[in-house]
Amino acid sequence: MKRLVIVEDQTAIREMLVEILRLDNNYQLVGESGDGQQALSMCLELKPDLLVLDAKLPGLNGVDILRRLVKKHPSVRVLVGM
Repeated sequence: MKRLVIVEDQTAIREMLVEILRLDNNYQLVGESGDGQQALSMCLELKPDLLVLDAKLPGLNGVDILRRLVKKHPSVRVLVGM
């Protein structure tokens, strides 16, 4: 089972993604966030296998999160949305 984190600042979209991905037994949702800085801290702590990441976030944008995260957790797979 793949450990998953969802990072999206628009609550309705994040909730929709959470509900859809909870239906798939291949994924275990281990965290979700709408804030860039909180998302980075959470990902560094939780070390998910997969990250669904919004590129435009408050606090720290998705590109910066990706750059920092990959340095410390290079095996993470990331899906970036605009």
